[in-house]
Amino acid sequence: MFSGVIFLTLLLGVRAEDDTSGPVFVREPPNRIDFSNTTGAVVECSAHGNPTPDIIWVRSDGTAVGDVPGLRQVLANGNLVFPPFRAEDYRQEVHAQVYVCLAKNSVGSVHSRDVNVRAGWW
Repeated sequence: MFSGVIFLTLLLGVRAEDDTSGPVFVREPPNRIDFSNTTGAVVECSAHGNPTPDIIWVRSDGTAVGDVPGLRQVLANGNLVFPPFRAEDYRQEVHAQVYVCLAKNSVGSVHSRDVNVRAGWW
């Protein structure tokens, strides 16, 4: 009786570990995004894994990227959004930057290629 319970517990324990997986990109962002201030841009990044990975955007130096009202927004779905902006609101540290998408969970992490973002104004 006890050996069956122990075996079942071990089997379930192994099964639970087998269900976990590190992040794998479903949609990795491209190497370059060029856009106009009148159109804006959306940079998509998504990954799957178990547990579900968190998507974090960082600069090439590893600094986490946050929202800059009206200029850059990190969405809950992992997308990085650059809304249309006035030419006088151009900011080099936002609109001419190298970004990296990082997907991580308790099993591991993966990072995207460098994403060179360049905005122009007309």
